Amino acid sequence: MTIELDNRGYIRVNERLETTAPDVWAIGECAGSPQFTHVSVDDFRIVRDNLAGGKRGTRDRLVPHCLFTDPPLAHVGLNEREAERQGIAARVAKLPMSAVLRTEATGETQGFMKVLVGEEDDRILGFTMLGSEAGEVMTAVQMAMLARTPYPIVRNAVIAHLTFAECLGALLSNVAPRPKLDAAKFVDPGK
Repeated sequence: MTIELDNRGYIRVNERLETTAPDVWAIGECAGSPQFTHVSVDDFRIVRDNLAGGKRGTRDRLVPHCLFTDPPLAHVGLNEREAERQGIAARVAKLPMSAVLRTEATGETQGFMKVLVGEEDDRILGFTMLGSEAGEVMTAVQMAMLARTPYPIVRNAVIAHLTFAECLGALLSNVAPRPKLDAAKFVDPGK
């Protein structure tokens, strides 16, 4: 029984976290997963469910990143460079933390938030926030992304006042509308 390593020195696993040896699984950092406790916990759940006959994998999971600095930094999904590299057209909206109503009460005005929205389908593709409670706000956006919720639904949600998450309405109001299709560019194939 041989357990192979990949070219980075991690245990080689497939998306179900199975190693190259039969009935041997690997999780967390040793399997090359992103080095976060929350990812190791998810790796465990994937292996547990697969051992019970499930079909879970790591391929399409949405991994959040939080850096607990002052102010904290949180990110989930794609950034502009990644979207461009993947050929995904996206709209970007930004909001300075000084525009968040909650900061009037807390004085924590440092930072910004940014969202990437699909050009074609209005889905939220990525979110970044540098500011107070960034991880909490990012989690709300992550849930919308997992549910494939179009951004106008989140923008128009009634969110409790005076919370940091309330700023999602203002941020998403800054998303440019979808570009209109130019009918002159289309040729009727029947003519």
